[in-house]
Amino acid sequence: MNNEQLKKDLGLKIKSIRNSKNYTQEQFCELIGLEQPNLSNIENGKNFPDITTLFSIIKNAGVEPNFLFSFKSEDAAQASNLDYEILDMLINLSEESKIRVKNIIEIIK
Repeated sequence: MNNEQLKKDLGLKIKSIRNSKNYTQEQFCELIGLEQPNLSNIENGKNFPDITTLFSIIKNAGVEPNFLFSFKSEDAAQASNLDYEILDMLINLSEESKIRVKNIIEIIK
């Protein structure tokens, strides 16, 4: 994966996390201590977030580090915001609910 693709994929992931928690950019910036233009550049894949911003997202937005960085180069280009939002929702479900969702997906495949 090249740097440009990584910036785009990470930006998409951060945007989907923000959207899944129903934050505006301004609200999310206040939560993580970042200026709105900087967040916009990160979400649009123009800039990498610095380490302080990454730690703030992990801590203040309640994101698991492995979720934030879980994407594969082949799949990431095809993943949409909706894909990431669904993944974020699944991570927060109980094991019993995850089994139910899995069964539903198997039925509709």
